[in-house]
Amino acid sequence: MKIYSEENRIRPDILTSAVYLAVIIMMLFAIFSIRIFGDKGAGFVCGPLAFFYIFYAIFVLAVQKAVWLMVRIRARRSQYVNAEHNMKRSLRFFAVCGVIAAGVLVLITIFGSTTLFGSNRGFFQGIIAAASILFLAVQGVLRGYLQGIGYTKPIMISDIIIAAVAFGSGILFTGMSYGYGVKVNALFHVGEFSAVYGSTGMMIGILIASIAGFLQIGISFYLRRGELRDIVKGGAPRYLDSTNDVLTGVQPLIFLYATPGIMLLFDQIFYVIHQTKIGSDTDIVLNYGIYAGRVITMVVLFSLLVCMPFIKTWNRIMARAARDEFDGARSRYASFIKKFLLLVLPVVIFAFALASPIEVAFFGKSSDLADNLLRIGSVMIFLVPIAVFTSWMLNHMGKAILIVTNLTIAWLFHIGLNVVFEIILNMGLYGIVIATIVSIFVYDLLCLLMFGKMFKMKTDNVRIFVLPLACSAVAGLIVFFVSMGLVNLIGDILTIAICFVIFYIVYIAALILLKLVNYHELGSIPFGKAFYGLYMMFGGYDGDEE
Repeated sequence: MKIYSEENRIRPDILTSAVYLAVIIMMLFAIFSIRIFGDKGAGFVCGPLAFFYIFYAIFVLAVQKAVWLMVRIRARRSQYVNAEHNMKRSLRFFAVCGVIAAGVLVLITIFGSTTLFGSNRGFFQGIIAAASILFLAVQGVLRGYLQGIGYTKPIMISDIIIAAVAFGSGILFTGMSYGYGVKVNALFHVGEFSAVYGSTGMMIGILIASIAGFLQIGISFYLRRGELRDIVKGGAPRYLDSTNDVLTGVQPLIFLYATPGIMLLFDQIFYVIHQTKIGSDTDIVLNYGIYAGRVITMVVLFSLLVCMPFIKTWNRIMARAARDEFDGARSRYASFIKKFLLLVLPVVIFAFALASPIEVAFFGKSSDLADNLLRIGSVMIFLVPIAVFTSWMLNHMGKAILIVTNLTIAWLFHIGLNVVFEIILNMGLYGIVIATIVSIFVYDLLCLLMFGKMFKMKTDNVRIFVLPLACSAVAGLIVFFVSMGLVNLIGDILTIAICFVIFYIVYIAALILLKLVNYHELGSIPFGKAFYGLYMMFGGYDGDEE
């Protein structure tokens, strides 16, 4: 008979990496889709897609974490009967919530599309998003229950399966429906139907992925029903408590996980309503499609790529802090900060310097608005990974109240700054991106202040931040001028490749000249061993090695 066991489980860093990898695949899916149907299609689909992400974060990710935590606590006391009872209650509750959420989204799509999203061209996309929610509603409960009992392999692949199916089927249906839309454009002598049909194809891929995720976790649960039944029978008798730990534990998780999607949806509604009210002659749908489809997608993609190498380090820091081994946690935290800044700062500067070639390489074309928004938004590539790390740490350390407090303050800043920049200063999308940057900065600052008090660590800000930033800026300035001379000669993709090599060489050489890395750190950098000769020539850096 299978019993509860911690030893045979997949490592937490692998599970976290799987989720982030799934998000990266979804961002690539968005890039390929937008490359097909354009920014106007992104404007039509960003509202329904935001609703999908919100309810995926709630019904799948947040509920899974809450159910897993409930089962883990109960399982360690052999209270499997109570765990099963709470799981079944949660299953019914969130199934009903899914139906209600889908119904509300249908009503919003029918009666509020033009007012909230600037057009009723996203009608079919909204209906498909509502249908997708129905298949998301119970996935989190089943996944959390299986994970809590000890079946982590189905959980590890669930998000990746959903993302991979969405990518494959979505690209297929996007291309097919876009081609049909082009024919409709020619028939009716209009230019929007290709974008409408193309974005509808993207949402069809999302629906198919939701069904695939539902089938995968449902089949996994069904195949293990016998073992689950044996585990429950072998547990302690049911304790007479009527509380459902899931419903109490999921509330701060919903606030944390759903905030990015809600913020994106809030910004769109706020922007559309204000621009409509003042009678703006700009294409509201197109412009917001540029912001949400291009800038936000690129920011999320680069931010998670920056996070991926450090997930194992996060777990090590958290494990030592949980055991009150603050000396070990402090040393690993200091090492993480240094390595993180050495990686993220050049990424930010590179995206800032080559905004236009990057736009063309990823999306096929560019515009002044897209370039400017990406340059401003590149700051978020620095801020978002910090928010992800601090949220992850506080969440795993059980600091729910701190998370809710910090998020509330950040939301107040975001709403207030939107009012100032949008209504008072009429800055349009620039106001939205600046308000988002400031709100994330406030959240990061509050969380980092808490970490500073927790670890009581003093850092050399000049050495770990200012000098790497200066090295990145010098390399960025060089590749900026190089790109201006090459882009019209060899194209954007080759320009980015050449500029990346130049940027990399200049940046690593500058780090060595300023003695910001030691021998061990240089060897851990990709292709860093090629710079050993330069390192030895200038005497190296006598810093502490791990």
